[in-house]
Amino acid sequence: MVYFKSIKKDKHYVEEHEKDVPWSEVITVILRSSKNMRKKGNKIEIENAGYYLLCEVRGQELYVINAKRKR
Repeated sequence: MVYFKSIKKDKHYVEEHEKDVPWSEVITVILRSSKNMRKKGNKIEIENAGYYLLCEVRGQELYVINAKRKR
């Protein structure tokens, strides 16, 4: 199980992915997929029918690094 107190934007997400996947959609995917996360070290992958997210846990914060829509 993964615990975090807040969700933040990583610099890479802001520069490369925010224009394609808005922050509100990212938050919705994270909250709806809380039981569907795959943990690999300190990285977390979240996939559902329409999105792929790559996140990283740093301390007690979850940073969104990558957000893509599936085609």
